[in-house]
Amino acid sequence: MAIGCESCATSMRLLLTAGSDEMDAGSHSWVPLEDRDPSLRGKASIRGGRAVAQPTPLRFGWEWDLHVFTCPADPGHPPQWVLS
Repeated sequence: MAIGCESCATSMRLLLTAGSDEMDAGSHSWVPLEDRDPSLRGKASIRGGRAVAQPTPLRFGWEWDLHVFTCPADPGHPPQWVLS
């Protein structure tokens, strides 16, 4: 994803990505140990259901990720954010 600074047209750098979910809802490849039943695999191993996948429950648009970009040429230039 290429984002240009609105002030100077320099390519901006990704500062932060914040997701709506704490884990990958499709593969469930990352689940904290304390939220798993070690005798089970995959989605079946998750204790607590959706509340575990979205503990904060942050929402960016319709379950998108929030990406924040900053200008490397001048930190005083306004940041930009993108939902994707």
